[in-house]
Amino acid sequence: MVSIQFTSDVGLGKVAVAAFGIGFVMAVHLCLLFWVVLATDASWTYHNAILQWSVYMVCLTFFHFSEFISTAAFKPGYVSYESFLLNHSDAYQMALFTSWAEYWLEAYFFPASKFSPFFMWAGLGLIVMGQFFRVGAMWTAKSNFSHRIEIAKRKDHQLITHGLYTYIRHPSYFGWFYWSIGSQVFLCNPLCTLAYTAASWSFFKDRIPYEEEILLDFFPDEYPQYKARTISGVPFV
Repeated sequence: MVSIQFTSDVGLGKVAVAAFGIGFVMAVHLCLLFWVVLATDASWTYHNAILQWSVYMVCLTFFHFSEFISTAAFKPGYVSYESFLLNHSDAYQMALFTSWAEYWLEAYFFPASKFSPFFMWAGLGLIVMGQFFRVGAMWTAKSNFSHRIEIAKRKDHQLITHGLYTYIRHPSYFGWFYWSIGSQVFLCNPLCTLAYTAASWSFFKDRIPYEEEILLDFFPDEYPQYKARTISGVPFV
């Protein structure tokens, strides 16, 4: 019988396995990245594909690692396997696998379409910007940030209106929205770029209004004024 430490989301065994897995995948792709950068024969068919894929995987694993670290830093009582966001939803996992399939199928059949310096730099810029806002929002809000929408107000719950929250009400959503799109732009995945944009926007179209109704109930005097002078961070939401 498997120990509950490996089956429960709050089990240290499950957290350790996830952390090891993320670290291992990141290390492998960092090694691949250094290998292709230092390779003398850049004409090899899959040289560019492995370079592009390795950068993407390092960014992806760092994202999941940063989610856990940020939660552990400010909400130690809530940190668990779920804090990695590896099991965010079935839709998220399907989106990942679909984007990977598109990348390698197109890299195999249409290799010339995958390595576009313009789109790669543009995508990487969106990833870096998105990561900055995502982590910055969590570290600004500290214990007031939660992966799950809180429907009951805690005694120490505060409305954060400084730092990244000065002009954007949901900088973490802003960051994740553009990070997800940027990842597909970087991979030069035209189909998943459109799909990720539509799916992310649809997700936040429902989530943000629902969350703001709760925040209005939590902070009836402060939130209306704050909302009036800021943007949500997601276009047209």
